Amino acid sequence: MVCDGSRGATARRDRYVARAKEHILPRVERHARSFGVRYGRARIVDSRYRWGSCTARGNVNINRRLVKAPAFVIDYVIVHELAHLIEPNHTDRFRGIVRAHAPGMEGARSWLREHGQLLEESI
Repeated sequence: MVCDGSRGATARRDRYVARAKEHILPRVERHARSFGVRYGRARIVDSRYRWGSCTARGNVNINRRLVKAPAFVIDYVIVHELAHLIEPNHTDRFRGIVRAHAPGMEGARSWLREHGQLLEESI
């Protein structure tokens, strides 16, 4: 009998995705309303190198691993991506938009630099 450990990993990953959809996607909608922006689609994704992204078509993608992060970090990533709907580049204007909607921006960025690797573990 061969034990397939990948099934357990897949089931665990699926639980994180489901939990992320339940907890993160409503936050995307709430922040979009406060911004006054419309996005195409919000999705939870399995990205190895990005916490979030915003596509040219206005779709917002959030890394499933963020479900393990504190709420202020999740909110920062969401705000960062939604700000790209207003300003596509990382300009001073962009940073001002993010700072206005996520005043804890620097703390969230620091948290991700310091603890982000922990979010990679056990999923």
